[in-house]
Amino acid sequence: MGGDGGVIASNRKFMRGAGTADLTADFNHHAKEKVKHNAQDAMTTCALTKTPLLHVVTSSTNSNDGIAETNTNTHTIVADLYGRLYHKEAAVHALLKRKRCGDDSNTTDTTIGPQVRRMNDLYDVRFHFDDNNNGNNKNIPSCPITGKALTGSIAAILLVSTTKFDGPNVVSESALKQLSMDELQEEYGCIQRKVRLAPDLTLLESIKEQVQKEHDIDEEERNAKKAAKKKNKRKQLEKGGGSDHKKNKKHNDSKNDSTKKERKADTKATAKTLLSSSSLGQQVQSRVDSAIQKNTIYSSIFVDKSLSSKISEKEKKDNLFAR
Repeated sequence: MGGDGGVIASNRKFMRGAGTADLTADFNHHAKEKVKHNAQDAMTTCALTKTPLLHVVTSSTNSNDGIAETNTNTHTIVADLYGRLYHKEAAVHALLKRKRCGDDSNTTDTTIGPQVRRMNDLYDVRFHFDDNNNGNNKNIPSCPITGKALTGSIAAILLVSTTKFDGPNVVSESALKQLSMDELQEEYGCIQRKVRLAPDLTLLESIKEQVQKEHDIDEEERNAKKAAKKKNKRKQLEKGGGSDHKKNKKHNDSKNDSTKKERKADTKATAKTLLSSSSLGQQVQSRVDSAIQKNTIYSSIFVDKSLSSKISEKEKKDNLFAR
């Protein structure tokens, strides 16, 4: 073969199917090629439900020229830190579903990613629409500063403000270069964060790393606050325990004082009863003594032996037969 100007068979670029085999042991090579970033779809469809974020509604009212007006109806749109856009209702349902299941590992198209931990990680998105556009182009959002259409071909930035601001908050990246930070804050309020909407895959990887670092720092701060709160609570409990001990001691002391007072009162009452009983016994004794003295027989019976020994026998006989 050769020499006649024909095809060289050994050249791989002319062979059928050459270059399609997984010779580099990268089995996900073709899967990676299939994954393509479509910025226009990312800017116009919900990342969860894949439904359009913007709807064109033809109103029944006529304008001055007699032509039916078309208004763009937008549901409440939110964005996460990765620049993905959602219907707010779909995002809330996804968060509730994840809370019930309690598993973040199985992320599918219908689940929300770990970058959204709570509702505070979702930011309201309000597009600006140019009223001068006619026809179907009226539902395409545009930059309120430069007037460029935000279809995904140019970088769109979401301005997250800490102050209440109801106007459009999505501008083009070129508009940020034209205005200073003071001018932006005068127009959009105090800007807390700038979120790149619908980033490409390369930029998304760097955004993910940055978001992960922020989440780690936030988690450390939350854990530190929890630990400080537990420590303060423990101290309060210890202080409360000491005060309770003092209160119990005071209560016991007052209780002991009251029992002592009651005992003294009982002792006094007992002494009074004893005095009254002793006076009564003295009265009875005096009556008995007087009765014995009046009656000679009783006196001979109850008389003291020592005294009776001093009485003579004659007196005893006289006393016996006195009656």
